[in-house]
Amino acid sequence: MSKIWMPGGAGGGAGSDECTLVKANVPTGLKAVTADSDDEAVEGTLDTETTLADSQALSGQTFLKFNPVTKLFERRVGGMTNRGAVTQELGAGGSYTIPDGFHNGSGKVTAKSLASQTPGDSAAGHILAGRTAWVNGSKITGTIPTQGAATITPGTSAKTAIAAGRYASGDITVAGSSTLVASNIKKGVTIFGVTGTFEGYVSDTLYFYNSGTWSNLSSTGVTKTTSGGSIVVSNNYIALQYTGESAMCRTNQTVDLTNYNYLKATFSSGMYSYLGIGTNPSSNTLNGLLKYIAINGSGGSGTAILDISSYTGYYYIYLRGGDAIVDSLLTKLYLSKT
Repeated sequence: MSKIWMPGGAGGGAGSDECTLVKANVPTGLKAVTADSDDEAVEGTLDTETTLADSQALSGQTFLKFNPVTKLFERRVGGMTNRGAVTQELGAGGSYTIPDGFHNGSGKVTAKSLASQTPGDSAAGHILAGRTAWVNGSKITGTIPTQGAATITPGTSAKTAIAAGRYASGDITVAGSSTLVASNIKKGVTIFGVTGTFEGYVSDTLYFYNSGTWSNLSSTGVTKTTSGGSIVVSNNYIALQYTGESAMCRTNQTVDLTNYNYLKATFSSGMYSYLGIGTNPSSNTLNGLLKYIAINGSGGSGTAILDISSYTGYYYIYLRGGDAIVDSLLTKLYLSKT
């Protein structure tokens, strides 16, 4: 056991030869006879100043700390948390606050893989040319070409407004025309959804029947609408004959009266001959027509002239004639401006 002689008291005591402590073992500020003090009480040279706090010593571990008030070394217990090996994984833009405490040096802070943070199903063909993107950990440069604004003028063949796989950077416009109307398109022809009604140049006279020849009709001939009478077609005329009743008939299709002022029918013979118009395909009396007129001539021969200037659109043309004495012989049927 080491010995230290502290001066004081009466009589002699132990000297330096009996001490094992040296001045370096005695705290500064305290005096003692030590092995190296030559039997004199000298001040120790042990520096007891420390900066270690309890929180800086590992939790559960003990250490001695000099108390300058009591002049004693006191047993202290550390309070520092033992964290061991701390591990943490970070995502893009993430952060981790390192907790205070003791770390054993085996911990790691790692980052997630780029592939796991850039999931996607895009390819170069899904991205504009010159633009880049990260997909599943790989950098991709786009290949989609750009097409600027354009105006497409329709023609006789199909035109591609914008090709597949392109990006339109401006408006793609299809040109229109104010003249694309039914009246400017041949009847029955459809252009870009508009069906034409134009039937050609309107001549002063438009013949439907002329001495045995039909024209300007898609469905020629006439249909009898009365139960009595008969219709006989020859090379030069159409005969409306009486067989107990006068014969009445209509054209097989409606005709457009627009742009004309008169409907005319020429008969080479007949006692009672009539010309009229109607919309009912089954009219069998003159009263069932919209308008009619008797032949204007002597002896049943001549031209019946019906004023249709107030009518536009499509109508059936009706003819009635034949009696017990003379057949009505139609030789001409036509429209006229004058």
